[in-house]
Amino acid sequence: MLTRLADKFYMTRGERAYGLGYVVVILLTAIVTIAVMAGLEAPFTLELAPTTFVYWVGISGAISGGVALYFARGWMGNTGMLGIARAVVGSIAVAIIAAIIAGTLTVPFAGTIYAPLVLVSAFLAKPWLAAIWFAGMFGAHYLMLYLEEERAFGVGRSAGRRATEQLSALSRANLYHRD
Repeated sequence: MLTRLADKFYMTRGERAYGLGYVVVILLTAIVTIAVMAGLEAPFTLELAPTTFVYWVGISGAISGGVALYFARGWMGNTGMLGIARAVVGSIAVAIIAAIIAGTLTVPFAGTIYAPLVLVSAFLAKPWLAAIWFAGMFGAHYLMLYLEEERAFGVGRSAGRRATEQLSALSRANLYHRD
């Protein structure tokens, strides 16, 4: 029973890297959301003083980054040149989806419509912000690549599993005993 419980919490190297990729994107999205909101004009100007709205913008950015990466996870972590091209499309998709979600959470009606436009204009006005975004997303793509390599080479947790290994030890002993 304890081994089964330990198997639930055990993560392979690829699964840990995949989780770290999610953490990178969540933190990156929170930072980019705060940076974009700080550059807006009134009435949505974000002062970098510790207020509740600043915390909410950071939290909504983090939530939107995790959800957006979950929706666009098929684009990230693929090998080869096609994988890099898919990572570029995935990075753009994560940015747009995260902007829609963060805009909806911060300013419910207007934010849903204007947040993707504000994000694109912020990336055009501040190329260093876009460079940080794409560098972080390619880092996450590289981290997610470990799990795909584990699956491709058959090294991961589910690599050598047979149908009988999913049974309990007692069932295996009774049904598939060796003479």
